[in-house]
Amino acid sequence: ALRDLGVPVLEQRFVHDGPVWTSAGVSAGTDMMLAYIAHVAGVDAAGKVQLSAEYYPAATRYGRQAEDPRAPAYVRAG
Repeated sequence: ALRDLGVPVLEQRFVHDGPVWTSAGVSAGTDMMLAYIAHVAGVDAAGKVQLSAEYYPAATRYGRQAEDPRAPAYVRAG
């Protein structure tokens, strides 16, 4: 419907445009928040959140959680 109104639509899970962050849905919102944490507090902070949440839906890994013995085996394997 937005395209019909002439609004440009990006086919991405989340978008960061200046001070505005938007996401496509619930799990995309988690992806967005990890990116936001990395942007604001650094990748190590985002990595700690990602490890605590055990949220690894894609290839994006923040920080050095693959070295953490608490990380799931598939994360430690690379």
